[in-house]
Amino acid sequence: MSDRKPRSRRTVRKTSQEDLISKFESGAGVSKKSQQMLDDLKQRDKSKESDVHDDPLFKTSSEIDRVLVDYIQPQPDNPRYLPVKFVRGTDSSDTKLLTNCVVCEKGLLENRLEKSNPRYNSVQREIEEIRGLAETLKHSELVHPITVWRKNMADYPIVSGHRRYYAIRFLYGGLIKVKVKIYAEKPKNLNVLRHIENFSRNDLALPDALESYSNAVLEIEALEGGVVKEGRASVIQSYLGLGKTSYYRYEKIYEFIDDVMPLAKDNIVVSLKAIYAEIKAAEKHGRDAVITYLRELKESGKFKKFDTPKPKVGRKKSFIKLPRIEVNQATAVERLLKEDVTKLDIGIDWSKVDYKNPAEVESIVKTVVQALAK
Repeated sequence: MSDRKPRSRRTVRKTSQEDLISKFESGAGVSKKSQQMLDDLKQRDKSKESDVHDDPLFKTSSEIDRVLVDYIQPQPDNPRYLPVKFVRGTDSSDTKLLTNCVVCEKGLLENRLEKSNPRYNSVQREIEEIRGLAETLKHSELVHPITVWRKNMADYPIVSGHRRYYAIRFLYGGLIKVKVKIYAEKPKNLNVLRHIENFSRNDLALPDALESYSNAVLEIEALEGGVVKEGRASVIQSYLGLGKTSYYRYEKIYEFIDDVMPLAKDNIVVSLKAIYAEIKAAEKHGRDAVITYLRELKESGKFKKFDTPKPKVGRKKSFIKLPRIEVNQATAVERLLKEDVTKLDIGIDWSKVDYKNPAEVESIVKTVVQALAK
């Protein structure tokens, strides 16, 4: 057995760059100002905090995880909700028994609402959109995951993403797991989040749009309190990302939401722009005129423009008022009684006089007396 010499330990020398970094970190060869800057950066990295992280975009507690589709729950108070009924489990034979609803199971997406249902047409359009989305998902991944909040480990109410949910369920059923964004608790600004999500699309039906705006505004008022009263327009526009025109239209209708909402749900009013214009026209005659107009639409069951009220016509004249005659003009009265005044040339075309018109007769008598008194 031959004796081997022990290997000599290699000493790795620092490169000039590493040496420079080492000196910089130790403070050797750097100015006090640079060292202070480095210390500040280290402190910031250590705390992982900055002013911007106080904004809602960063401080909301959420995570991305996979959840069973059957555990994800559509929310009836969301404008994108469809009146769905599900068959839980693998046996889908019971779907034939489901009526007056929307059926959404693997390979089956049907509108079974009664055709008399006010939402029938809008639901049908929504289903066509969902089918189109499902076709897209066959070939590409979901860019924006469904957003939910964790109520418990088997109940995840949807915050946003109802269409994506229906499309996934239509494609794969309820017994698969999908990647979702999960809030640890129910967001305080839930309706604001929904509104922003829903208004990113232009095809929201009017009653759903009004309900979404109304819920979001109520939530903002609860969150901001007095701030909304002081600068309502700027606060709501900032929260919801609305332009001035859209804001003022929705806000005006929001003033009369109790009367407008039934009209929208019954499809009497289908255009936000049209009803806004008529409300503004009616408002020129007072708030009561607006309410009367909206209730007339409800009674008639069809949309019509606001009719400007006609001025009230006074009572029909029943008596002729004679002109006042001074005492020294008694001869004028005598001539009026004795002479045929129709022969006088005083600028009156007697053939065209309407003797049944009290106002006209009164004017003629006044003219005759004035002429005779000269």
